[in-house]
Amino acid sequence: MLQGLRAVSLVQNYPIGMRYAEGDRVARYCRADEALPMNPALGAGNADLLHFMNSAVAGFVGDTDIEIVVDPADGAYVADQFKDGYITIHTAPIQRCLKIEGNEVSGVNVLIHLAEPLLMNVPLPTFLEIHENKYHSIELMNAAGLQTVVCVPFVPIAINEYFWGQTWGDCLCAASHGGGIGAVANEKNVFFQDDGSIGCGTDLPPANGFQFAGYVIPRTERLGVAADSIHFCLCLAP
Repeated sequence: MLQGLRAVSLVQNYPIGMRYAEGDRVARYCRADEALPMNPALGAGNADLLHFMNSAVAGFVGDTDIEIVVDPADGAYVADQFKDGYITIHTAPIQRCLKIEGNEVSGVNVLIHLAEPLLMNVPLPTFLEIHENKYHSIELMNAAGLQTVVCVPFVPIAINEYFWGQTWGDCLCAASHGGGIGAVANEKNVFFQDDGSIGCGTDLPPANGFQFAGYVIPRTERLGVAADSIHFCLCLAP
């Protein structure tokens, strides 16, 4: 393996989002948009914002390129910023989550190369939305409640480094409340707090929309007394 699970690199060695399984653990290949110190260990989110725009040139069924108007609020796009991401084209019926092969550097417009051809004609103007590969721009959770955890890094990461982010299997994260989860009977479900720490359903009620993280693995008892744990099975992407 060119880059091990706990190795980092300033050179990209695998496609972003590539899946790697080792035993019962699963990881995806990621790129960091900022430093991820992982002290304490926390879930990390995607930094990309929403990209809503319109088609710039009419498209036709079977085309593998589509030109769109760049939203001035986005600024410029670099080449292949959206590679292996998705575009949804709001025709009738909707063309949902077409895979993106790559993109050119943007000007007023940007040319998107599709891995899947258009399923129908795209008249002018047609509303579109573009989403980066979710593992392309990883950052710390900002505690504003507007992000979703996509991985948990195995080691501290510096800005612009490529790394493996865990998405499934035995994991550990800092507790959002007290010493962890499990000292109360039937505390088994684990949820992410908006800073990437973890809590149980009584700390972070799912009715409030907190993201499901997984479930507690060990028997939470020590010397005959119930005890908390932060060891859990991460359940993001198998």
